[in-house]
Amino acid sequence: MSEVVRREEEALRFWQERDIFKKTLAKKSPRGEFVFYEGPPTANGLPGIHHLESRAFKDAVPRFRTMQGYHVRRKAGWDTHGIPVELEVEKKLGFKSKKDIESYGVAKFNEKCKESVLQYIDEWKKFTNRIAFWVDHDDTYFTFDNNYIESVWNVLKTAHARKLLYKDYKVVPWCPRCGTALSSHEVALGYDEAKDPSVYVKFKLKGVDEYLLAWTTTPWTLPGNVALAVGADVVYVQVRTREGTVWIAKNRLAAIAPTAEVLEETSGSKLALKEYEPLFPFLANSLPSTEKEKLQNAYKVYPADFVSTEDGTGIVHTAVMYGADDFELGTKVGLPKQHLVGEDGRFLPAAGTLAGKFVKDADKEIIVDLEQRRLLFKKGTVEHTYPFCWRCKSPLLYFARDSWYIAMSRIKNELIRENETIHWEPAHIREGRFGEWLRDIKDWAISRSRYWGTPLPIWECAKCKAFDVVGSLAELRQKAGRVPNDIHRPYVDELSFACACGGTMRRIPEVLDVWFDSGAMPFAQDHYPFDFAQGKPFENQELMYPADYICEAIDQTRGWFYTLHAVGGIMDRGKAFKNVISLGHVLDAKGKKMSKSLGNIVEPNAMIEKYGADALRFFMYTVNAPGDSKNFDERIVDEIVKKNLSRLGNVLAFYKLYADPAGNPSGSNGAGGTPRSDKSAHVLDRWILARLDELMRESTEGYETYKLDAAVRPIALFIDDLSTWYLRRSRDRIKAAPAASAVEGLVTLRHVLHTLSRVMAPSTPFFAEHLFQAVKEEGDEESVHLAEWPEAKAKGFLARLFGEKDVILDEMAKAREIVSEALEARDAAKLKVRQPLASLTVPASSKLAQEYLDIIADEVNVKRVLFGENLSLDTNVTPELREEGIVRDTIRLVQDARKAARMKAGEHGSVSIEVLQENRSIVEQHLAAIETQTNTKISLQ
Repeated sequence: MSEVVRREEEALRFWQERDIFKKTLAKKSPRGEFVFYEGPPTANGLPGIHHLESRAFKDAVPRFRTMQGYHVRRKAGWDTHGIPVELEVEKKLGFKSKKDIESYGVAKFNEKCKESVLQYIDEWKKFTNRIAFWVDHDDTYFTFDNNYIESVWNVLKTAHARKLLYKDYKVVPWCPRCGTALSSHEVALGYDEAKDPSVYVKFKLKGVDEYLLAWTTTPWTLPGNVALAVGADVVYVQVRTREGTVWIAKNRLAAIAPTAEVLEETSGSKLALKEYEPLFPFLANSLPSTEKEKLQNAYKVYPADFVSTEDGTGIVHTAVMYGADDFELGTKVGLPKQHLVGEDGRFLPAAGTLAGKFVKDADKEIIVDLEQRRLLFKKGTVEHTYPFCWRCKSPLLYFARDSWYIAMSRIKNELIRENETIHWEPAHIREGRFGEWLRDIKDWAISRSRYWGTPLPIWECAKCKAFDVVGSLAELRQKAGRVPNDIHRPYVDELSFACACGGTMRRIPEVLDVWFDSGAMPFAQDHYPFDFAQGKPFENQELMYPADYICEAIDQTRGWFYTLHAVGGIMDRGKAFKNVISLGHVLDAKGKKMSKSLGNIVEPNAMIEKYGADALRFFMYTVNAPGDSKNFDERIVDEIVKKNLSRLGNVLAFYKLYADPAGNPSGSNGAGGTPRSDKSAHVLDRWILARLDELMRESTEGYETYKLDAAVRPIALFIDDLSTWYLRRSRDRIKAAPAASAVEGLVTLRHVLHTLSRVMAPSTPFFAEHLFQAVKEEGDEESVHLAEWPEAKAKGFLARLFGEKDVILDEMAKAREIVSEALEARDAAKLKVRQPLASLTVPASSKLAQEYLDIIADEVNVKRVLFGENLSLDTNVTPELREEGIVRDTIRLVQDARKAARMKAGEHGSVSIEVLQENRSIVEQHLAAIETQTNTKISLQ
């Protein structure tokens, strides 16, 4: 076990033994409530590295706000319903279809789903605890609980009361594998690249040897063709080709038949109502009597607004049951409506030789048939973006059927207006990805033809078709006489009650879109409105709404982020969240999406065991902006450990070594040691205090603007300054304790480390605790996570303390720049730094005070710093300077030998060193002084 992992596990034990998390929830919160919503994960799979990203970002802001004096409830939640759970169980049971489920038994199947969704909860809890994501598992909601479902029913009752709930027969995105419809935001989650056939089909006009040319990438819809659509104002031409005389949009001619002879030109409006011969007989032969009379309107040309000439032929093949625009046109002009394809995506018996074939598999047979009948003008393959089921990855079909909807289009303007007041990180998502989605909002198809989900609380009368929405279990008990212990299917399906018409009200079989469950969590997690007791109206209670902060990955823009916003609109409560971070995805080191097939999955637990959770969290915050995709590179994580955590650990080790010259233990409880202070007059102490103040200011602003990269990156820069400049420049001074200047350095360093531990607490909670415990004093809080967030001092505080202008950061930056240029000059002259030189001349325009000049002189190893016009280094090495350089080299040799022998600071020892013969006399001359300075007995070889 590495030192980092050992230290983190010690912190975990400390937090658990002292119940620190619960104490952060119970401590005083003078600034009131800061509301955080936990987006509920589904626990039927193990957590991945992307979950570490989102949980790190979720955790940091509540920690920061808690330290600022807010109360931040961290209620845990689990998303337990949905088809992904069903698919997992189907796979385990070897099921292939919904028929298998019903043969097995819905009750038993749903019980298996419940078991599956809880399967990995313990692993999720361990993972969550190990990365220090503090979320309250003693206060948890499950979306399958009756109380949660009852609150969701209340939301649907509200939608019904606002006349937003309706049933309609129209084309919906349909997954033939899952056997259910998808909502528009679910469709948006599943787009991917696909190769499909591209065919140009000839439709023969009646009575003449002419054809209308149409294009499609879904040949399987051609047997269902009932009409062709044209643009009324589009110019069409009749052309002679080797495949016959065809009609086509004029501006598509060059792309499709550039050498064809133009015979005639006309407008789309004049092509309208021309009749053509059906491609296939299946539809007309299978129509029920109620639809046969509509055949008189079929197989004609109709003008339509949706016709485009950007691709295709400008003539659109229309299959009423398999396209939204097609269905709308068919309803408008009275076209017959009849399915040739079943809900499983296979052709029905009425489709003749195609019967039983899956539609995508039938494409080739349909193309061959058209080719043999000389009705195929041209064929090929097209690569385009196509919607797939986000759950099972099956290609979606557009399929006409009954579904239940919420009329989001009616509250669209309200949702857009509320979005304008939300702070998005990145900012462009508000008007971009999210704003565009809202501006093109579709009514929400909420019904799913499945089993494991919130049952839709809609009871419908078979006799009069009236429906009733039940909004609570009490209402259901009143109407049906009882309520089962479990209100899932099939138990709730058994309940019925009388309709006013004399018929019987029975529950519709569908369940609710699982995203509605997730979006309802602000209300359902607290069993709204049923747990707001004392008979007071809900408005007088304190529902935690809206959230001050939420965070998930960018794919949730059209997932949880949207459904939260939508349910808030349905409930007429305004926006559901005030601030949101939309995270970029975690990719592999080469920028590729992680997948098992590519073998590039990163196991988070393995990374935690190697580098610790702090380093992984630090990587997620700092590698780039929150909204950018993150290429996970293990080498960067390793650098974070070495350049930040290990380096800061070395600073702490130095402090602990010299903290108490009297020998009192400073120890892990931090009780001993020199008390901290920020009142030193030494220039280096004043500078590091100013840098600390700058860090506090930058970090606070980063957290408050939800730019966590801006909040955490300055920590790395500060650690570098603290280690490589402040401590290196102060090391000899502090070693000289109990001298006054040494004490000033120690009290300042303790103050800096104590404050730094608090600044680091939200981002690297483990190391922050380790650091805090090492430097805290009597009277300090029990844990860094119970401490207050450090407030930056007002600008000008140094002037009030030391009577100087608050320009120390600028002055030290000038000094460091001069040092850098002077060292470059040394390097060019091939003079090592341990060789003293007579002088360095710096530009008089720098106007640096003597305390800065002293630092420059020591860093560059010159006797004097002079003012002049330009920077110049006196590279003349006198015999006296050479002698001093040899002594310095010898001291370095001794120190290196002590280090190799693992001698501790202050420990007397003896070493043997080898010196050059030409330097021996000088070393012997100064040997006593060297031995005194190094506390070492030296023998020369």
